[in-house]
Amino acid sequence: MTPEDGRQMSRKSFQGRPTIGVLAGWQYAWTATPLSYLDPIFQGASQAADDLGCNLLLGCGMGPWTGRGESLRAAWPLASSESDFVPIGPWNTEGLIAISPLHSDARSRYLQDLIAAGHPVVFVAAGERGPAIVADNRSGVLEAMQHLFEHGHERIAFLAGSPEDMEGDTGERLRAYHHAVESHGLAVDPGLVAWARHRYDGGYAVMREMLASGPSFTAVLASNDESALGAMQALGEAGHRIPQDVAIVGFDDRPESAVQEPALSSVRIPLRQMGYRAVESLVRHLTGQ
Repeated sequence: MTPEDGRQMSRKSFQGRPTIGVLAGWQYAWTATPLSYLDPIFQGASQAADDLGCNLLLGCGMGPWTGRGESLRAAWPLASSESDFVPIGPWNTEGLIAISPLHSDARSRYLQDLIAAGHPVVFVAAGERGPAIVADNRSGVLEAMQHLFEHGHERIAFLAGSPEDMEGDTGERLRAYHHAVESHGLAVDPGLVAWARHRYDGGYAVMREMLASGPSFTAVLASNDESALGAMQALGEAGHRIPQDVAIVGFDDRPESAVQEPALSSVRIPLRQMGYRAVESLVRHLTGQ
């Protein structure tokens, strides 16, 4: 079904409990555990659905097992070789929540067409045009950089997300890093920035490369915890102590960060609350509030 096919159904008035669908731009599994980035968002959305009296359809792409490497296989209402089809769309929901980044121009166009057709859509995270629940990425990065600077670090590496996500969280966090480098008068060195793609294996790989041939640094700020944990493994294998030799800070404050040895310092993002607020804002819209 296309956005045009679902236009008439998206305009119908719901009877009783509204139904809200949740779609994400990447798969829920390989880490279908309480430690998944998506899991607290889904939990918050589920709690809001219970509290506010609405039905919730959760789209969870599965994808192939690839070890630690995460495949970007979304659960999506259009069949394609790059996604897992799920029957969650304008024909059976009164509104949709989409978790960015969508990792696909086609998926982005699909949702923009739905919005243009009058079907309510709320995004979680930055990067798409439309109402969104977004973390304060800039302040989080600036505070982390201030923390490292106050501890005497002047050579701070940054593990960025994906170059395709420069309008989303990746771009906001990278621009904040560059602003902090400039405002603290630190040396501008392109070799201190690497694309880890918000993945464990990405953080591991780029940290090994930086240790082997890159510039010297005493601290690392990662754009998310997943890449920070990969970088920690690479640092440990190379014989570097954390934080004595290299300090490292992540972003998201995922639960597994606290059980590392040593524990990973991280910028806390209220993922559960963001999922809750997304459902709440849709329900308020649907009920005329």
